[in-house]
Amino acid sequence: MYIDHPVVFINPRLEFPHAEQMEVLDDCMSFPALLVKVIRYKRCIIHFTDMEGHCCKMELEDDLAELLQHEYDHLDGILAVMRSIDNHSFYWKETP
Repeated sequence: MYIDHPVVFINPRLEFPHAEQMEVLDDCMSFPALLVKVIRYKRCIIHFTDMEGHCCKMELEDDLAELLQHEYDHLDGILAVMRSIDNHSFYWKETP
């Protein structure tokens, strides 16, 4: 991930310190024309090992927390379409 500098997450583990969640329209390069309404935690902590072998953690909220949850799901083979709130949570993007 690149925020201010590149960060590599080795063996990441997510923790959700608060129960507060948010509803978001998730998009994914796997389905470029599709938006999916999902529920994500508003805050998360990612524990990981960095490239130098140090144990690290990063606290994230809002958009970055949602992004990390989305990417973390991919590590387990989970796509946004599998997290849809219901069968009415799918929207096509406008294409030029």
